[in-house]
Amino acid sequence: MILLSNVRSEGSDLAHLAAELDIPTIAGLQHQGDVSVIPAAMASPDYQPAVTQVPASGIAVVHGEAGGHTHLLLASGDVRYEAAHGAADDITLGSLEVGDGATAWLDHPEHGNTGIAPGRYVLRRKREMAPRVLDPEARRKREQARKQARKQAARDQAIREQAAREQEWNASVRFVAD
Repeated sequence: MILLSNVRSEGSDLAHLAAELDIPTIAGLQHQGDVSVIPAAMASPDYQPAVTQVPASGIAVVHGEAGGHTHLLLASGDVRYEAAHGAADDITLGSLEVGDGATAWLDHPEHGNTGIAPGRYVLRRKREMAPRVLDPEARRKREQARKQARKQAARDQAIREQAAREQEWNASVRFVAD
């Protein structure tokens, strides 16, 4: 896979390189790995005006974690990005404005490149819904509670069965008068 970040050089025309690499440019909702590019009209509460010009070296919108790769925002023309300064667990990364005649690209070693057409966008991180990891002590307590619940359910079932047998026995016994 050829990436814009690997073939560009100082002063290179990214639009020309992207055309050679056949990178599609999209104006709507798109995803690249764990980053979503959402038109501002779909995410208006999170959009803040983007004023910082994207430099030729690009801007890292998501830094690689634990050996992962960085999502790099590259630009050709008037492309502005403003990072969100919310809570650490906020999924909004920032606002992007791609001017008329300009193109922005998200560059990632595993996902390749994706082109972003002129418009206003919100970049968000996707949240992975994974099962909660329990520490060994919490897991032991949970298993113990489940075991006790199974024992109690078995005792309750035995009591119900015994009551049913007694009721059946009482119904079949007849007393005869002398």
